[in-house]
Amino acid sequence: MTLLNTYYWHQPRRLTCLVLILFISACVSTPQSPNDVSSAEIAKAKLIAGLAKQAQINKPIVPVSPTAIEVDLQNDAVTALLDSAKTALLQGDLKAAQTILQRVQRIAPRDPNVYYKLASTHLDLKDYKLAEHVALKGVSLAQGQDFQLRKLWLMIADIRLQSGDIIAAEKAEHTASRY
Repeated sequence: MTLLNTYYWHQPRRLTCLVLILFISACVSTPQSPNDVSSAEIAKAKLIAGLAKQAQINKPIVPVSPTAIEVDLQNDAVTALLDSAKTALLQGDLKAAQTILQRVQRIAPRDPNVYYKLASTHLDLKDYKLAEHVALKGVSLAQGQDFQLRKLWLMIADIRLQSGDIIAAEKAEHTASRY
């Protein structure tokens, strides 16, 4: 390496050492006059601001999984359809509620709450396999949302219990207890 390359290679180390020396000297308390104290505090604040800026520049970029992103507020069409599904459920028309919720699922395919409601309707219709499948899809979408995950796993435990698989129901309950 040439002398010029060596100089630039060691430059960041020199800068880091200088910053550390300034930081340590600013932290050492020695009796000073009031004017000196304020200038020391200013130097310390500048040093800390410089370190914070350097930390922001060197901060690693971590990609965020799309499943970890919270679901945005629902649009008007989804809200209206969910109200219609609720009305159908209150009237005891499970098939109509199921159809409406499947439509909501097509409009909002990344909302785990829609999958929870749809799985609940399948469970009420005693379609255990489909109910569990839909609830597990909701689990895959709810990553990072502990409340939703707990709710979905408790539903899966209920589905498995009603279908007669007690051991699998206990496993699902245990999984729910982690959230």
